[in-house]
Amino acid sequence: MKIKRSMLAICYIIVIITLLISCFPLLQLVLTSLKTESQIFNIRQIFPTSITFANYYRVVFKANFFMYFMNSVFVAFFTTAICIVLAAMAAYGFCRFNIVGSRHLRMGILYVRMFPGILLSVPYYIIMRKLGLANTLTGLILIYCSFSLPFCIWYLRAFFMSLPWEIEESAFIDGAGRAKAFLLIVLPMARPGILSTSLLAFITSWEEFMFANLFITSTSKKTVQLGVRSFIGEYSTDWGGMMAAAMISLIPVIAFFALVQKNLVSGITAGAVKG
Repeated sequence: MKIKRSMLAICYIIVIITLLISCFPLLQLVLTSLKTESQIFNIRQIFPTSITFANYYRVVFKANFFMYFMNSVFVAFFTTAICIVLAAMAAYGFCRFNIVGSRHLRMGILYVRMFPGILLSVPYYIIMRKLGLANTLTGLILIYCSFSLPFCIWYLRAFFMSLPWEIEESAFIDGAGRAKAFLLIVLPMARPGILSTSLLAFITSWEEFMFANLFITSTSKKTVQLGVRSFIGEYSTDWGGMMAAAMISLIPVIAFFALVQKNLVSGITAGAVKG
């Protein structure tokens, strides 16, 4: 009994230490965004002696950050929506139909994620240029979908495999068609998996920097990550403004997580046994 309590205490200590280490960068981000310039460059001053919101005011009202923010909202929303719609249909097809060579198709979809993004930057640029989508948010959405969609398909397929398909078969007996059963029976049952997959797809597109930096050249089409980088000048860096911009960029992710947190754990753990 004493051994179990000792092990439990050790586990708690490890968890607390890990939590503190994980939260330290975020804490520094918050504190730096609330400091004046003189306090930021004082390495001995960890906590601000006087809190200021001048950095947030400068970011919101004196920069183009709101435009960058809305561009990222547009890109992340449509990327997530397209990926979830296509992934749900593909995952359902892999689970419910006897597709010839389905295993090879699934592995082919997975192989797309094996290539590093920088390796595909030149082919992507050539394709986007020929399609007339270079330096457009639409082109950025298509690129993000190509990376997020394979993961979404595999994730939702694992979740669909854990669903009780007897309920759908009962709907067939009652006269429901395949499309109606999919929309009214399968999708509501798969809600935890869909929401958790949506969160991860949203985060992937929201925080992406490399392709946005490579393909977006117009100021009016920059995303929020490029907006955060814009506070780095040629000879100096506006650390207060950059930290405030980074804090604002976290708002959609935190809000999305707060909405789906009840379904997140069940969505992640579903399909862990069945696959």
